[in-house]
Amino acid sequence: MKELSPKWVGVMVGSAAVAAFGIGLLLAGVLGIFPRAQAQEQPPQNLSGIAAGDSPFVKIADEVIPAVVNIGTTRKVKVSGVFPFDDPIFRRFFGDEMPDAPREQTRQSLGSGVIFRQDGYIITNNHVVEGADDITVTMHDGRTFAGKQVKLIGRDPQTDIAVIKIQVSEELPVARLGNSDSIRVGDWAVAIGNPYGLEGTLTVGVISAKGRTNLPLPSQQRYQNFIQTDAAINPGNSGGPLCSIKGDVIGINSAITSPYGGNVGVGFAVPVNMAKSVATQLIDKGKVERGYLGILPQEITSDMRKGLGLKEKGGVLVGNVVQGTPAEKSGIRDGDVILALNGKEVATVEEFRERVAAMSPGTTVDFKVWRNGSTMSVKAKLISYPEEELSQKSTQDNIEDAPFGIMVRSLSSSDMENLEISSGALVVDVRSGSAAERAGIKPGDVILKIDNRQVTDASSFAKAAEELKKSGKEVMLVQVYRSGQRFFITMRQE
Repeated sequence: MKELSPKWVGVMVGSAAVAAFGIGLLLAGVLGIFPRAQAQEQPPQNLSGIAAGDSPFVKIADEVIPAVVNIGTTRKVKVSGVFPFDDPIFRRFFGDEMPDAPREQTRQSLGSGVIFRQDGYIITNNHVVEGADDITVTMHDGRTFAGKQVKLIGRDPQTDIAVIKIQVSEELPVARLGNSDSIRVGDWAVAIGNPYGLEGTLTVGVISAKGRTNLPLPSQQRYQNFIQTDAAINPGNSGGPLCSIKGDVIGINSAITSPYGGNVGVGFAVPVNMAKSVATQLIDKGKVERGYLGILPQEITSDMRKGLGLKEKGGVLVGNVVQGTPAEKSGIRDGDVILALNGKEVATVEEFRERVAAMSPGTTVDFKVWRNGSTMSVKAKLISYPEEELSQKSTQDNIEDAPFGIMVRSLSSSDMENLEISSGALVVDVRSGSAAERAGIKPGDVILKIDNRQVTDASSFAKAAEELKKSGKEVMLVQVYRSGQRFFITMRQE
């Protein structure tokens, strides 16, 4: 008989030991030799009185949706040409001796709003109701208000906030306005509105970021301190509430960034604290009054700090001082660094703008200014922020006669400060089917040159356009400023 090698002996002994250990554990369990640990069942966490297993968003829907309204608007615009005579292919074959009588079109749009006072006051976006001839408000319960039952209380294009009021005899359901300063990135976010006219739609996401600024939006609003969320926001959601997990309104849904116009998880809402402040002034005064200093503030990069020799943290660089403003009168200069307002440090440009704007005109402000290595105190008395003088009505009345289909106005001092340019003609509106629209010119663009002619303001644009119309030149080169970029496009005469 062969002897087993030491290797196989070790394997057999080890296997026997493992088997014996397993049998021992089995017998111990059956005989109850070892005491069993008792599992502690934890009761499910109760979120604001929500029963176990229920979605917390059901409670939000029940509380907020009744206070969310659908806002429908109509606007009449005049466009020239009669189809098919205004079609360029038709004109190529039949010549330009065709009827060119203007026709009127009715444009409709949909948005949302949220009732925040029981007597019928509603917050929405300025771009939802701007230029509307008629506004219709439909509540979640089916009640509709139109005509004299709906009153536009006021609009603020600078924040894209507006307030309307519906005439009611009984108290309405309202949404609670929360505190947007207390939200954190990662908190739940619930968007409610009427996307594509689908009433009472609720979508859920999180707060993706806070304090988003410098977004290239068609509304060209000056004050941008957006809440970013991935809760689905689509056309028609504008003006609806963005809510916290408690059901408090923390923002007013306003815009999306998307390559094709639909939701891609990047939506923006105006913080409700800003909306509340604007709404209060619109109700009390019919307008928003803001303090104005008259500088172009810039963020300070690390290289700028080294170049300036600036050791203090924070602050904003004075890039330009507007003539005749409180800044110039107080002695503030280009290249100064403003470190604090009334003893409180300044961290960012957006914070600086909001704090100055929040002060009433006539307020004297103490600025801590750094200049050439030393600090000083400078006092300036704020004035009222320059407002746009061009009304929506005048835009509609004159759009038909706009050269090349572009309605422009001169840049105000606030435009220059916001856009960081010193001259040009701001495009207010573009006529449908016009040469400008076909060329890709959009409202909010600034015309800098047209066919090598410098455009410094609205009158110089009108003069250049008139000369080019008389010249009969077929193709023109137009320099446009958009979203911080200068570029050229070609435009054909109509």
